[in-house]
Amino acid sequence: MGSETKGASREIGLLVIRVGTLQEWFAFTDWARDKLMTSAAGLDDEQLDRPFEMGEGSLRKTLNHIFAAECVWLDRWERHPQPRYAASSEGVTMTHLWSEFRELSKRRDRFVASLADDQLGRDLTYTNRLGKTYTFPIGAMMLHVCVHGSHHRAQAMNMLRRVGAMLPKPGADYIFMKLEQPAGTPCVLDLDTLRTCFRYTDWAQGEVLASAASLSDEQLDRVFEMGEGTLRKTLGHIRDAEVWWNSNWTKGPGMLFPAGDDREPVRDIASSYKEVTARRDDFVRGLGDADLRRMVGAQPRPDRKLTLPIGVTMLQLCHHAIHHRAQAVNMLRHVGASIPAVDFLEMLKPG
Repeated sequence: MGSETKGASREIGLLVIRVGTLQEWFAFTDWARDKLMTSAAGLDDEQLDRPFEMGEGSLRKTLNHIFAAECVWLDRWERHPQPRYAASSEGVTMTHLWSEFRELSKRRDRFVASLADDQLGRDLTYTNRLGKTYTFPIGAMMLHVCVHGSHHRAQAMNMLRRVGAMLPKPGADYIFMKLEQPAGTPCVLDLDTLRTCFRYTDWAQGEVLASAASLSDEQLDRVFEMGEGTLRKTLGHIRDAEVWWNSNWTKGPGMLFPAGDDREPVRDIASSYKEVTARRDDFVRGLGDADLRRMVGAQPRPDRKLTLPIGVTMLQLCHHAIHHRAQAVNMLRHVGASIPAVDFLEMLKPG
């Protein structure tokens, strides 16, 4: 994953990533990982190795894949001459994997804390295990790891549910970490990185919508035990989250989360997605970093009210899209559609 040595896309020059927001996303990565590992810890081998047509093919393999990716990327950042590609997941216990995860996180956190914002823009060249050489800014690589983890945790969450595991309550979204730990670690978010996240979100969503555009109603409405139940509903749900949060930011907490439209054409979802994200970008342009700490109210349903900093709700919106887009990509695979590559670094490849 990455752009080839002939040069990355000029889009990179438009993207700015800062340490504070990365540290917050990595803190969330560890919190969400621990929620999933707690659920997986009590499972037997049959549950851990039950085959699924998603992720890496089983829960054990998918959790190990998340660890392996974090490990090899950190080795690259630390410039180890031979990055340690993780061994096969076969037989790895959840106790051992969880312990390895925690040690890796400590090492990663020390490395990230040693960086200044301007260091995240420096290029790093690496050669992957297939012998291909790529060059990207180190900050882009770090954001890629955050996105990659959110994508595969969505798959792991679905596997946990389908093998009968006890799922995290109320969930493993970023917003639930903030609600669970209102006085937790300091949260230093910045608009530059959030704009980069939104740029990625819109690009990746465009790729998925383009793949879904030519599908039949039968394919769009095929029922799945994931996401919102169908591809059409899941794509609409991602758009509806943008509509809902935009309304909360600009009008206050008077709108319940939209119920969705079971028959909305994909072209209408795509058109309205562009409209609402344009309004979102206009809103963001009027903010400064200090505004991200301003509290905003939201009411997803009649019996539930939330109050959170605007910056937190924006990072939640980005994670929410990645989570549900992972489900949409799996649905595309099952209905025989083309599968878009939507990793963060894919966006930065030369056109």
